[in-house]
Amino acid sequence: MKLLDSRTIVITGGSLGIGSAVAKECVRQGARTIIAARNVQDLSRTLADLKDISRKDHLSYALDVSDSGAVKRFAQWVSSQCGEVHGLVNCAGIYGPIGKSTQVDVEEFTRAIHINFLGTVYVCNAFAPIMSAQKKKKIVNYSGGGAASPFPNYSAYATSKIAIVRFTENLALELLDDNFDVNCVAPGFVVTRLHEETLQSGPEKAGKSFLETTKKQIEAGGVPAQTAAELTVFLLSEESDGITGKFISAPWDPWQDRQFQERLRTDKDFATLRRIDDKVFFKKT
Repeated sequence: MKLLDSRTIVITGGSLGIGSAVAKECVRQGARTIIAARNVQDLSRTLADLKDISRKDHLSYALDVSDSGAVKRFAQWVSSQCGEVHGLVNCAGIYGPIGKSTQVDVEEFTRAIHINFLGTVYVCNAFAPIMSAQKKKKIVNYSGGGAASPFPNYSAYATSKIAIVRFTENLALELLDDNFDVNCVAPGFVVTRLHEETLQSGPEKAGKSFLETTKKQIEAGGVPAQTAAELTVFLLSEESDGITGKFISAPWDPWQDRQFQERLRTDKDFATLRRIDDKVFFKKT
């Protein structure tokens, strides 16, 4: 048995980068997938790749997640085409404007919030009511840089991503009695087209330190997208039942370890965003 046998998974931002890697891993693990993104050509290429992996009736849909009406129509279309939806993955996202918050174009800042954060909200709002499963229904949202620590010069991106973490925690509690597990993934520095924007922005806008870090990460290959894809499949599968409301790092957390998984299930504050005043944390030596 594969981890996602007989499951239907919807993936936004599924045509490129991390979203594409997630879709392919879901298919390898037995799922039927519906990928959504804005670019029709990218969708067609990735859909062909998915059908090469398995002959299931995988589907694609051109979608701007920042358009709430379009998201509702997408959910209705998926429901009519597929009936049951067992898992949802929100990968769609952009960097938005790069530079000091007092100097960037606020319209572009707003657009990033609409796509990254509100897009996640819209998709969860539209799909949660139509999702069904005999056991747990699964939602996996994607956070990223700036959610766990400051990310200057990328405030639109960072604040949208930390908003996704808190939204995930809230949604997990709101849907607890409805048989949902809702979690959030931090993929690490995955080399994608977004980083070209940093290189083009230069040190004045991106900041000298992050620009140099970006160059070094790209040269080294960064974190494989497959790492986040494997964590996502775990969170979509029955193996993660009972883990909900957590913010998990794909490259840094030992999420495959059974003891770590059990702590995710039982420790309310573990792997969440909280103030740490007057608390003591122990590091491995």
